[in-house]
Amino acid sequence: MALISLFTVVLASCQTPAPELETVKEEFRELIEASAELNEIFFGEGLPVYERDGDEEEKAVYVGMTAALDNYEMVTEDSKFHTADAIKEAAGKVYSAEYLEPIYEMVFVGFADEELGIMTAKYLEWDGRFYKSMNYDSFNIGDRKYDFDTMKIVKPSNGEYVNIEIESELEGEKKTINLSFTKTEDGWRLDSPTY
Repeated sequence: MALISLFTVVLASCQTPAPELETVKEEFRELIEASAELNEIFFGEGLPVYERDGDEEEKAVYVGMTAALDNYEMVTEDSKFHTADAIKEAAGKVYSAEYLEPIYEMVFVGFADEELGIMTAKYLEWDGRFYKSMNYDSFNIGDRKYDFDTMKIVKPSNGEYVNIEIESELEGEKKTINLSFTKTEDGWRLDSPTY
């Protein structure tokens, strides 16, 4: 029994206490704000494309294109991202690797599901160009606004993993949101969705 008590004390002492809010608040705010662009890329309408049924100039980019890309539209030259690696680099500065792994699988590889069937990748690189699927189900994720003055750390939290509670508003509806952050070698990263 004494050994179990000692083990419990040792385990408890291994976990560092949660940081003070003021020491992480600005970093958390920056991550939440940066996540909006990535949410739109992954779950929303995504990157801008030359539309196949657009004007003559837009249609021209598809002349002679392989039939393998019939369900994809080319990402525009003025898009901020033109490769999966560029998106992954930006996302890795905001979200944890564990959170991103299934998203990358879904968005850049595709998946098979018994109910949904086969879902092709949302984005595809082909012959030096970047494409977005025309058949990918996008969500209207909206533009959630956060009231950073209401941010507070809640339990369970420790020095490596922090949960917060924060007030937000989406399309006129106010809602309290819980978000999680994990500490990495490169700083804190979001470990939950923010849309």
